[in-house]
Amino acid sequence: MSKIAIIIFARLNSKRLKGKVLKKIFDKYLLEIIYLRLKRKLNFPIIVNTSKNKSDDKIIKFCQKRKIKFFRGSLNNVFSRTVMCLKKEKIKGFIRVNADRPFIDVSEIKKAVKIFQTKKFDIVTNQLHKKIPKGLSCEIANSKIFYDTFKKKKLTNPQKEHIFNYFYSNKAGYKIHKLKNSLYEKNAKFNLSIDNKKDFKRTINIFLKYKNNIFISTSKILKDLNNK
Repeated sequence: MSKIAIIIFARLNSKRLKGKVLKKIFDKYLLEIIYLRLKRKLNFPIIVNTSKNKSDDKIIKFCQKRKIKFFRGSLNNVFSRTVMCLKKEKIKGFIRVNADRPFIDVSEIKKAVKIFQTKKFDIVTNQLHKKIPKGLSCEIANSKIFYDTFKKKKLTNPQKEHIFNYFYSNKAGYKIHKLKNSLYEKNAKFNLSIDNKKDFKRTINIFLKYKNNIFISTSKILKDLNNK
């Protein structure tokens, strides 16, 4: 498989913490932190995937200023927006990243990519295990299954919004590898995502502990949290 890309899904109309992806954590925006963590250690194209809604114009300005590639599509039909992006950029496989994951685990992504490339799975994911910390999802998919599903299947609204749900509900039809991580299992109680003001404050405190080192390893954070 020749072309793998990272797609960061970002929007500004989140209900519980509006505009969170462009909220600043010290001197950098949340979306910026995620982008830089990925760019530093992964040699794949990175695309920010957002909607055509006027509310997301600020995301486009953010990307243009930093020369980050972006794609715009439907706000609610994220599945359609994903397929259109994959086609436009001629992507054969993609790593899905949500823009509310400031501690995205690059090491876990590297492990997943290696499995994905060598074993020719449709999907490599850790989302079929219940025991993982919130905010450390890792999902890679072959674009072909998205093209085929978009053409042939009638998706529900939740499946249009949560783009891997159809495949997880129909596991027998796909070659799926379930990622395991013992460190994740031991620390599944922790939340490293940002969904609300409380999460945002916790994220600031974590970065403060590491002197605002945005490249601090995810495993280091989990081990330190567990030793409190």
